[in-house]
Amino acid sequence: MKLKIALLSLLLACALGADARAASKGPAGGGERSDFALFDGTNPAAIEFGAQCGAKLGSSGQAVAFTYYVTVSNWSDTLKVLRVLYADGEEMARYQIPPHTSFSFSQAAGGTPGVDDWIRVFGEGTAPVGLAGSMSASFPAAAKPHPSVGTSFCTTLTTQPGA
Repeated sequence: MKLKIALLSLLLACALGADARAASKGPAGGGERSDFALFDGTNPAAIEFGAQCGAKLGSSGQAVAFTYYVTVSNWSDTLKVLRVLYADGEEMARYQIPPHTSFSFSQAAGGTPGVDDWIRVFGEGTAPVGLAGSMSASFPAAAKPHPSVGTSFCTTLTTQPGA
């Protein structure tokens, strides 16, 4: 019986040690990175219009495909519009969000440098825009944040982008 307990203890110690070594190596090969940004366009004292995400392939500036996810709620009593704006200034879509409802979507991006490697989503109109939500994205391990976004892949927009 003591031999079985000793053997089980040894196996448990080996298993825990292997897990600790694996965790210290970072993400698995081919792993992804992710980031998110929250926005609350309902507070007139802290203006937030939306969020943005973007990426480049390392320092090369080449395209890197990524997927972004948006969820937004209209907290106002009137119809609101969520705009999606690409890096080249082309508007991809305008979504009408009825009062007191929520909406979500996901989209592929990043295939063409300078076109869809930087995506902005934001409420249309004057602040406070009445929309609150989040934008998140998944990126390949080799991706780096888009220079227009900053040092993170995704950030909150405190000014409304021009179209």
